[in-house]
Amino acid sequence: MGRKKGFDEKKIAAIIEFLHTNQDGVWIRRIARETGMDNHTVTKYIDTLLRPLIEDVSLAGESKTMLRVVRLKPFVIEKLAEGRSVQQILKILKLINQPGE
Repeated sequence: MGRKKGFDEKKIAAIIEFLHTNQDGVWIRRIARETGMDNHTVTKYIDTLLRPLIEDVSLAGESKTMLRVVRLKPFVIEKLAEGRSVQQILKILKLINQPGE
């Protein structure tokens, strides 16, 4: 038997909690090191499930990103301070971004 398919809620919580305590932004490698995850795992979570919650404030060179720095969007920090869960915030963002029917 292997690991369960899909995203791990403990990893999501660890990434969000670390970003919440480092609101000015932090690079991917530091998130990985401090949370005990692999760099690729952190990148996968940030590029997929957590994408709506994250701002990319990377330092870029002429041809590619030199240092990828990410932080939580101000809206997310505000909602976390109100006691909202990540799932609730994702629902709110999904509703806000839906086109009018």
